[in-house]
Amino acid sequence: MENIFHLYWRRENGCDAGTPVSLQELDPLLQPRVAELAQEYAQELAPPAAPQFIEPMEVHLPFLDQREWRRRSETLRTLELVREGRAIRYVPTNASAAFRDLAADLVGGHHSWTGAPVERQRYYFRTWRAVSVAIQEFLRRKALEIYFRDIDAYEDRAAAWPLLVYHALRPCHGVPETEFTYDIADVEMLDEALKLMQRPLRDLLETARVRLAEAGRAELSRRYAPIWHEDVVRAVRAKPRRLLAVLGDEAMLVDAVITLGASKNLSLVKPFTRRIMTTLRSFYDCDMRELAVPLMEEVTRALEEAYARRPNRTAQSASDVKLAAPLKQPATSRRVLSLPLEESDQSFAAVNTYGRYMPENEVFL
Repeated sequence: MENIFHLYWRRENGCDAGTPVSLQELDPLLQPRVAELAQEYAQELAPPAAPQFIEPMEVHLPFLDQREWRRRSETLRTLELVREGRAIRYVPTNASAAFRDLAADLVGGHHSWTGAPVERQRYYFRTWRAVSVAIQEFLRRKALEIYFRDIDAYEDRAAAWPLLVYHALRPCHGVPETEFTYDIADVEMLDEALKLMQRPLRDLLETARVRLAEAGRAELSRRYAPIWHEDVVRAVRAKPRRLLAVLGDEAMLVDAVITLGASKNLSLVKPFTRRIMTTLRSFYDCDMRELAVPLMEEVTRALEEAYARRPNRTAQSASDVKLAAPLKQPATSRRVLSLPLEESDQSFAAVNTYGRYMPENEVFL
């Protein structure tokens, strides 16, 4: 009896999500190795099962964009396949390749990404603001952990202080409703943000002081006493290059995620991967590419939570995309009504038929 495989192969021009195929239907470059691994799996079954009772094996192949698909023989010829149970998977050549496959699977197949709102849909800003805040909180937390893994990093206070200020800085919550991150060119916005971080900064300095004291570095620990928090902020204000650089990298990561998620375009996966990996490679002068996969997991979690908070969780139709104003109604036909809203929607404004936001639960009819 002929072996049947379930093929999982996401491509820019199509997708096999468990498509049943025979060995002869696979690419000729894959057939010898797949047949060898399938035979190995059949021999491991104890007691040996009849071919018709062997559960079909899965074959997982890498994501290919349009250009790579036209030259797929070059990719498939060098592909290394391994078996994990009844699944045959390819071995990514590097971390970027593995991350690209993850991004393609999320954008093309995960419900929280496929159901994410596009620009000008009702929940666009609300959803991606939540994602932006989640990314900012994630980067603040993880960048601090990675940079200070080596306690010697505290020796260079000129480099350590801007990162502490960055960690203590509140995430940007999108004011005005066109910005998802801090505008590093807006001096007034940054000045206001720096005024609201004194208590978190004192707590960070105390944590650093205790760690240094426990490591036997009493003299250096005194330099991180909370009493010096104003001096730390003053020093960062005087030389803001490092703080502005990390805020710029943060904005680039947020923009890359929102651009990919809102477009749902698999042709953007490859440039998205390059942009994320390049930014993380030198994030605060450190190689933080290990954060790429956890970053996507954090974004997925934020999208799922944002989706769960929607009052109406049904998919939005294409007619909901535009909030363009319809023909004006006579003034006498417009009136304000109070509509009962679910508790999860109380913190957000309702949208009237003219695309304007109304406070609380009032909406024009």
